[in-house]
Amino acid sequence: MEKIEVEELVKFKMLPFDLYNDNGEKLVNAGEILTSGKLLQISQYENLYKDLPKQQSSSKKNTKKIEPDITNEPDSFEPAHPKEIIFDKTVNRKSKIKAQAQVDMKSYYATTMFALNEDAKQDAIQMIGEIKDKIIDDVHAILPDVKYCSQLKLLGNYQDCHSLNTAILATALGYKLNLDEDYLEKITKAALLHDIGMTKLPKEILEKTVLSQQDTKIFQTHTQIGYKILKHDMKMPEDICLVALEHHENNDGSGYPFKLSGEQISEMARIVGMCSFFDDLTSNRTPTRIKNTKDALRVMLEVGSRKFTPQLLYQFVNMYNYNDLESYDEMAQ
Repeated sequence: MEKIEVEELVKFKMLPFDLYNDNGEKLVNAGEILTSGKLLQISQYENLYKDLPKQQSSSKKNTKKIEPDITNEPDSFEPAHPKEIIFDKTVNRKSKIKAQAQVDMKSYYATTMFALNEDAKQDAIQMIGEIKDKIIDDVHAILPDVKYCSQLKLLGNYQDCHSLNTAILATALGYKLNLDEDYLEKITKAALLHDIGMTKLPKEILEKTVLSQQDTKIFQTHTQIGYKILKHDMKMPEDICLVALEHHENNDGSGYPFKLSGEQISEMARIVGMCSFFDDLTSNRTPTRIKNTKDALRVMLEVGSRKFTPQLLYQFVNMYNYNDLESYDEMAQ
């Protein structure tokens, strides 16, 4: 195999060779179309290597040279240099999700947000679909071995992890609720996108731990902003858009933006909102400070039906073993 720089890949529309990483894992097959999103994804790897497919390298009959096709090259943005996309590589050592898979999820999500911020919405939509598939497959594979909610959690920078954690929890709960395949795919995607409106908020507000009254008003606009982005810019189905709009509504009508209550809130938004709140708790992003999953579940029960539908709360709290006492700080490496 021969080392190749990501910058050299830009000239190809269709890749004429297989592409590998340092571990010898194949990243892209020869013949695949190199979209801007795919280039962003592979640019996260420090070293890349090219190799001709075996059937081409071993066969004397197939001697036709493959020329790079640069017609219709996507021009929405240039592929990112690996250093341009920074994300937290902290690993949860207690997670049932493999360490490399944890890092890959965060890398791919950060790349997706980069594409979205660069107004490359079609690439972002494609990548969201791929992350959704990865989460569904990974969660399904590890469910029999998961004892605690903490074994599903990604650790590190909140902005890098929150939507991923919400999606992982929503997917796990979806399996427990025996949701059909189509609904499960929608709820995973909706969870990944539920906070998309945050991308349009001032950075200084997102970095604050205590918000003023004015800051709170601005922060709360992220639900309506997110709905508009998903509905009008990304052309997502209405039920996915409603999750962005309604995930901060409460069962007793005390939430925002419209003070909906009970079944006025879409079921998907109720599930995602509950998973999002749990991740906020376990990330210490709420006024109530917790040490471990047991503390977080206790808070969920104390909040109870004021915030959550009782049936869904019961299913969530009893999804895994309640008595999880290990600190999240102790899980990080």
